[in-house]
Amino acid sequence: MAASLITLMILSVVVYFISKVNWKLGTIVNFLVGLSSMFYVLSLEAGSSEKIVLFGQKLYLEWTDVSFYFSMVSLMVIVAVKFFSIRWLETQRYRAAFNMFVLMMTAGSLGVFMAADLITLYIFWEIAVLSSLLVVPMEREEAKRAAVVYAIISAVGTYAFLYGAFLIYQRYGTFRISTVVQSMVDDTSTGFKLAVFLLLSLAGIAKSGIFPLHTWIRKTYALSPDAFSSILSGQLSKLGNYIFTLVISVVPSLKVFSDLIVYSNVPLPNYLLITLGNISIVIGTLMAIKQDDMKMLMAFSSVANGGYILVGLGTMDPLGFEGGMFHIFNHAVASAVIFMAFAAVIYRTKTSKISEMGGLIHKMPITFLAYLFSIISLAGIPPMSGFISKWMIYQALVRKGMFITAFVAFFGSIGSFLYVFRPLAGIFLGQLPKRYREVREAPIVMLVPMVLLVLVSFFLGVWPFPVLQTIENIRMDLGIATSFKIVDQENWLIRGFAGSWNTVLVFSLFLTGFVVAYILYSLFPRARKVDLMVPHREEGTPLNVYTGGEFIYSPDLYHYNTNFYAGFERMYRNHPSWESITSAIGKLFHDIGEWFHRWFFASSASAYTFWVVATLLLIFWVRW
Repeated sequence: MAASLITLMILSVVVYFISKVNWKLGTIVNFLVGLSSMFYVLSLEAGSSEKIVLFGQKLYLEWTDVSFYFSMVSLMVIVAVKFFSIRWLETQRYRAAFNMFVLMMTAGSLGVFMAADLITLYIFWEIAVLSSLLVVPMEREEAKRAAVVYAIISAVGTYAFLYGAFLIYQRYGTFRISTVVQSMVDDTSTGFKLAVFLLLSLAGIAKSGIFPLHTWIRKTYALSPDAFSSILSGQLSKLGNYIFTLVISVVPSLKVFSDLIVYSNVPLPNYLLITLGNISIVIGTLMAIKQDDMKMLMAFSSVANGGYILVGLGTMDPLGFEGGMFHIFNHAVASAVIFMAFAAVIYRTKTSKISEMGGLIHKMPITFLAYLFSIISLAGIPPMSGFISKWMIYQALVRKGMFITAFVAFFGSIGSFLYVFRPLAGIFLGQLPKRYREVREAPIVMLVPMVLLVLVSFFLGVWPFPVLQTIENIRMDLGIATSFKIVDQENWLIRGFAGSWNTVLVFSLFLTGFVVAYILYSLFPRARKVDLMVPHREEGTPLNVYTGGEFIYSPDLYHYNTNFYAGFERMYRNHPSWESITSAIGKLFHDIGEWFHRWFFASSASAYTFWVVATLLLIFWVRW
């Protein structure tokens, strides 16, 4: 394992120099390295471990079922984006640096999942975060500020994690995760355990974009290189999900906090995280609905889906745990495809504004279908795999009697129908602006990874058992309700407490409905195109053409992406903004810094003389 990580780090430099000579060859090599990493991960056996000494520091690695699951999800997204980049990178300036940092970030991410102690995890976490941080401002000048915010919030999570790790070492004398788990179970100090839990969780909250540390996501996702947004949402946020799995499940929160049970066998720390997950669902959903920038819209969608994952894991219910883990997979795949579809649209149209597009369905039909199937999965609609994970989370919430959380989750699902429909209607439906009449479908190299990931999601919606069985094995290993069996592959069933879900039967019903609808569509008369702007013979206004009770007098008003959900948005347009509050705090610190800079570093001889004299007097006084 150590050799593979070191090899990836070395290869990242090699790929850089290859890319400097021939960027396309460098990107292909980068893709092949990622692909070979997938095969390597498949060859590893759970339970294997290694110890290496690097610059005098002992690092411990261990391969577990959890490592395998998160590594495969990550590599699936990374490899798809690397293949996509073989063509997409031609629009970018820093191709060699992009290839190097993405491969470096891959090594860092795999190191996080392989880490058997907290310091090893921290080191590889930093490698992954710093590599991604250097990619964010690569192509857009305005992204530099977003990168600074990303760096600050990541630092908050990272240093909280490090502080928690040192507290653990001070008390237990070890960083090894397996030893820490047993020590925390035996420890009777609830306050200490709660402090460690919250400190470690902050790293997951920051990286997953969970409230209140979600404010970096909107601009970072939107202003990053377009294809890299797929990795930010589909892969890097999963580092945060891994931390949640670690602090909630690997460290068994039910046992560690057995004296802090507050409701339905859910301990207080978990309940705090579930509450943050609820807030994230609401904020992410409402903010996504009102975005005109398609990448910002999906950034807030990632906030909401991070909330679902946290809610599922936090319940420590067998259905909730498996639903949360499966939603990690589903969100990774769906969001990666959606951001790649957006990157393909931007590649052709050079804009990310929904209100500036429309009617691209006939120009980019495969990109449209990739987006369509992915939003079906993201919104949790059968027969895509995203439905199954949400269904399992709902089952867990109802089973535990957590009806407020269930209502919030249901609200988020309804809201997701709204926000994923906005790009669908605004980008692909409606009228095609004249300037896009010559737009063509994205190159096939960019279409292939999108189509393959959609097929994976579709297949798992019909036959989810390969992934669900892996998750169930993880749950059994972690000792979460081992007597409760959810996966019944022999009978094609996923068993919940209020019924079972037969994925094959549901798919058959959907297929039958689709066939019937297609027959009806073929039998009845087709829609007829008319010129909507033909004036009335006498009045000169459009003939019988109106929408929302108002006559249409301009072709632009046919395009519904202008003020798309105006009525709904008006209901909360004056809402308090957490982002504004954090911006105000940031400005306060900036002004204080400016004040200090002006006083201490002013280019004035008199000011320097004053502070030198003041400092000497202070030293003299203390000394005296």
